[in-house]
Amino acid sequence: MRRVKTAAALVAFLSATSWAWRARAINQDEWQMALRAGAAVVHVDGRNPWGPAGALDLAYGILDAWALRLSFEGSYYSVDKQTKPALPGGTIDVESALVGITYTLDIMRLVPYGDLEVGVARFGGAVTAPLTAAAAELGLGADYYLTRHWLAGASIQYLYSPSNLLSNPQGLGDSPFMFSVTARLAYGF
Repeated sequence: MRRVKTAAALVAFLSATSWAWRARAINQDEWQMALRAGAAVVHVDGRNPWGPAGALDLAYGILDAWALRLSFEGSYYSVDKQTKPALPGGTIDVESALVGITYTLDIMRLVPYGDLEVGVARFGGAVTAPLTAAAAELGLGADYYLTRHWLAGASIQYLYSPSNLLSNPQGLGDSPFMFSVTARLAYGF
């Protein structure tokens, strides 16, 4: 009798949530556009200010679990002028354009993912030496399907210079780098 109740409960659960099985991560030949907004911390000139961060992501599914991803990100940070060491005051701004790949795990309506992107980043504004350099980004996140097309989620990203990370892995590199935590709203089509 217990097996029958367990089987009945499982069938009822799967029937009630069957639409969610179709509401999966970006499938092959599908697009997804997302906006991210949150906070970030940048490490530059020995300072670690926090500031607002935002991004636009566009992804195209090449397989059921894999997608190509294009991201445009920006953040800015207010800093005070310092005399020892001599550092300018004002606003530090960070912009990046990245392209990469995303891998997703389909767990019904919850879709965790990881991504790796490469591109270019610019650290400018109130820094001693503005820098534009090759960059890479690692990201982790999870989205929740609100409907078949709309998703809401959260993500974390680590933007860094690959060559500097390898020269000082314990210090996370010597050049500027950025961590961000963002909320995400996406639309799949």
